[in-house]
Amino acid sequence: MVDTSERVTVRIPQDLLEKLKQIQQLEGTATISDTIREGLEQYVELHLPPQNIRKVVVELSRQDNRRLEEFVRDGNSVSLDDAVRSAVREYIRTRLDQLTPSARGHRREGEPVAAEGSPPP
Repeated sequence: MVDTSERVTVRIPQDLLEKLKQIQQLEGTATISDTIREGLEQYVELHLPPQNIRKVVVELSRQDNRRLEEFVRDGNSVSLDDAVRSAVREYIRTRLDQLTPSARGHRREGEPVAAEGSPPP
């Protein structure tokens, strides 16, 4: 296998290095270089997402973040990202359902259809 990577030397403060080492231990990453590489990949993905994908960054309070992590840990979702995507989809669906059928351009399932010339139900 050909190594197409390039060596880059970066100086970072000691406190940041200690935090990276904590992440390495928590995540079980083989080396500190792997930990930094993963962080850089996420940074690039966040700042240069593919053209067909739009990312939204939401900052949560510590309490909301803990509740979301607990929700995932309890098996209610496969990941934090999936839980947030599901929550956004449900919120949008609920808000759209609150709009009048005429504003949405179609009627809801089971909703009666008004006869021509009569007022809507």
